[in-house]
Formats: sequence, C-alpha cells, structure tokens
Amino acid sequence: MKNRNHSSANTFTATFRADRELKSDVIIRIDAIHHLGEMAAFQEMSKDTNHILLTDQNIERLYLQPVREALQKIGLNIHELIVAPVETSKSVDVYIKLIEQVLDLGIDKHSVIISLGGGVVNNIAGFLASTLYRGIGLIHIPTSLLAQSDAAIDFKQALNFRHGKNLVGSYYPAQKVIVDPLLLQTLDIRNIRNGLAESIKHALCQDADFLDYMLSHSQNLTDQDFLNTVVSTAIKLKLDVMSDDVENEYDEMLKQYGHTIGHAVEHLSQGKIYHGEAIAIGMCASARIGYMLGLSEADLITIHEDVFTRFGLPIKIPAEFSIDDIWNKIRYDKHFAGDLPNMGILQSIGVMAPNEYGGYAHAIPQDIVLQAIEASRPKHAVSVIRRK
Repeated sequence: MKNRNHSSANTFTATFRADRELKSDVIIRIDAIHHLGEMAAFQEMSKDTNHILLTDQNIERLYLQPVREALQKIGLNIHELIVAPVETSKSVDVYIKLIEQVLDLGIDKHSVIISLGGGVVNNIAGFLASTLYRGIGLIHIPTSLLAQSDAAIDFKQALNFRHGKNLVGSYYPAQKVIVDPLLLQTLDIRNIRNGLAESIKHALCQDADFLDYMLSHSQNLTDQDFLNTVVSTAIKLKLDVMSDDVENEYDEMLKQYGHTIGHAVEHLSQGKIYHGEAIAIGMCASARIGYMLGLSEADLITIHEDVFTRFGLPIKIPAEFSIDDIWNKIRYDKHFAGDLPNMGILQSIGVMAPNEYGGYAHAIPQDIVLQAIEASRPKHAVSVIRRK
C-alpha cells in the first residue's frame, strides 16, 4: 500500500444545502367528518404502524368517536391523546408529556399525527410532528372557525412560553388540511365571533367586497351558508399570502396585522381573552398607530372600531393591563428588532402601507406604541399627535 501524504490548509470553508418544498393540500368538504374513510389522505396511510389522533376534551365528546371509527374501519391503528381545551396546553410541559406518551406507544417514520380540534390542538400536533423522528406525517382536521379559516392554513407550528406567545416553534407542513364547515354548528356564539376576527383581518387587508359581505350578515352569524362562505373566502385570501417564500415581508406583515399588540394582550390575559378577541383589539390599536405615523386617515380608526363592534368583538385594551406590562410582552414578539417592534400597517381598506424602502415592515417608535396603547384603553381620552 502506498503511503499518502495529506496536506491541510490553514482555513477551509464550504457550504452545503438542501431545498425542501413546504406544501399543504387544503380540502373543503361539507360533512367530511363522516366520509374520512373514503379520502385518499387516510387510505394511503400505513396499516402497519401506529398513528396518533390528538384532540381536546371538548372535541373528544363531540367528534372523537366518528373519526376514530371511520379510521379504524379502513384498518388504521389509531391511538388517541387528549389535552385540555385551553391556550395553556400550548406549553413545553404538555409537549414533553405528549412526547413520552407517543414514544411509549411506539411509532416509526410512517406514523401520522392527526389533529382534531382548534388552533391550540393544531399547533401542538404540528410541533409534535415536526420534532418526532425529525418529522413524521401530519394531517389537520380543524374544528373551530378560527382554525378552519386561519390557524390550520399555515406552516407555522408553535408553543408558548412564559415570556410570550409562539416563542418555540418550527415551519412544518401538514400534508392535508381537511375542512368541514358543518363542524362549526356546535360552536357557541363567542367562539364564532372569535373565529371571525382573522377573517375580518383578511377582509380589511385584502378585500373590501368581502368586508361588505361580512357586514351584511353581521346579524346572523350562525347561518351555515354565511359560515361556509366565510371559511372558503378567508382560506382563498390566506392562500394568496401563503404561496411564496416564508420570509416574504408583505405576506408576513399582512398575516401579522394586529398581532404585535394583540398577542401581548392575549398572553397577559392568561386565556381569559381569546386569540381573535385580542387580535381585534390589536388591529384597532394598529389603525391608530397608522394614523399617528401619517400613513392613514383618521376614518380608518373609526372603520376598525365600528366593524369589530358590529361583530361583538372587543376594541379596547383592558385597563388592568399596565402599559409597561404590555410593552414587556411586545419585546418578545418575533418581529421585535433593534429595540423596536416591526409591524404591518394599513393605508386603507385592502391596501397595506409600504415603508420608505418599499417594504412593508414598519419599525414603530416606542413613544408611538405607548401612546397608542394608552389611547386604546377604555374611558380614556388621549390627544394623539400625528406625525407628518
């Protein structure tokens, strides 16, 4: 054997990469829950491994049995895991317990996690699927209006931490998102209103005609035809800002409209204020910030407050949350950079305001944010100074 002399360079640099497409198929089908066994998404699942059906205690009573029976009927090995139907279930502690349960049951790379529930269940299942075996199958069956029209139509999977919302997460696609609007018949009116908030966001940011349609039906929110139309239209609007790079600034700022302040309010409430309710408050505050920065007219504030009031959603930040507490939560927002929150701002209905560089993320001065928060508190008249 010949001796080989190997020389080493003082410095070596290289790059390796792999591109992976993020893709989810969305299926809207009336009464899908009673026809799951006929759907290719489930027929193609392995019969030789264990699959996980994750739901919460409320949905367990309503829909677990028909879903379990439909999937077992086609030969799938289904194991159910149940979480509490609260925002605090999106925690690292709950995640670790679920990991232990899943691994004790035994899975392999062909296993699929099926989420049956609202946004909390969708997020937990998504993060589980993204981390087990570095990624196993994921199918969403969203059961709430918020999840059907928004939360499940996304690649973002996340858990909360004590510092704030969605701080631990990943980008991971569900292979299929199966939307059955008939599941909304069991929602109470508060959860319908809560679910409408994100659809109103898309209407405000993208489609004035959709906003008019929603307002024309604001007196009959439980009408099934209305809910069918809201779900399908909101999904189509969200898909318009989902089919590009995950870092696309316009898409991200539009989707996050109202979320900077809204998430802070939601997290401080410890579950007492629902996500959509908090985002409605955040959008009203964002409209005020847009006016104060000279990016929109004052009537946009009025439009926001009138729209959300018509739908029975809150528009004011609860007085018990101090300005300092809200600001401290905002500091953990993922778009907080350079000591300032970066936010999307509306210029007018259907038009996002560009920034001075042609992008859509606006670095908002702290004094403007604090003044907008103060002006958004109940029974508090504040003179806001508009910047030109």
